[in-house]
Amino acid sequence: MSKWKTYDKGDALPEDYKALLLNLMAFQADSEYAGAQRVAENMRFAPRPEEAYRLSKKVMEEMGHGYYVWNLMQDLGVDVDARLQELVQNPDSPDPKKVNVINGFRKENWSKWFEDWYDVGLFSTVVTPAAVAFLGQYRECSYLPWARVNVRIHKEEHGHLAFGVWCTKRNIEFGGEKAREICQSKVSKFMKVGLGFYGRPSAGSNASAMFDKYYEYGIKTRTPEELTAEYLELLESRLKEVGLELPKDVTPDYDMRMGYDAGDVQVSKAADAVDAA
Repeated sequence: MSKWKTYDKGDALPEDYKALLLNLMAFQADSEYAGAQRVAENMRFAPRPEEAYRLSKKVMEEMGHGYYVWNLMQDLGVDVDARLQELVQNPDSPDPKKVNVINGFRKENWSKWFEDWYDVGLFSTVVTPAAVAFLGQYRECSYLPWARVNVRIHKEEHGHLAFGVWCTKRNIEFGGEKAREICQSKVSKFMKVGLGFYGRPSAGSNASAMFDKYYEYGIKTRTPEELTAEYLELLESRLKEVGLELPKDVTPDYDMRMGYDAGDVQVSKAADAVDAA
């Protein structure tokens, strides 16, 4: 049984709760779709037909994640058609006043990480474990429709992690020791993103300003510290599976806001974003 008060479809939501909920849902839905657009751009690196096929499946599923969450937002009165139109008409630079796309999925940031198929495989091997951990918490969130949707999304994120492991194994299989060395040299840059996925700490001088509010409502259900520990455990096991080592002393990159860290957004601003949608 949940330790938070839960809400289901059609229930009246407290104003602050709804504003914060929609803020995080918008970050997830808009960013899932924008992420699919970015992943599709990586098709240019595909070395073989099977790799291209499997990457296209990932694109479809990421777009599906956006669709599932947009449907829930539409039930809460948000014009999701307008959000989609902004993303399809301005894929390279969508207006931040109209959609909430995490910095890591903006083209100017995304493009600098990818120069070959090694990077494509490693992104899903090294960063996706963070998504598995992060999105996993929403399966227990206090808004039950969102919790149910994230059960499916979480399962598919596990599939995207498996895709990354498969790609990296294939890269090393075809390229030998030289390919393994290349992969090892690239792990740290993606691990910075993975470590920054959850936003800033829940306490201390560098803490997220609004984490306590999200946690109080049961919108976020686990602390950044708990999620980081889960991420590192999962990441280390997958790296071992492909014959790579976990780098030490990697600094998180919080600027990419890969984890939909809306922690510093005040409730009033969140409400404004909903009204603008």
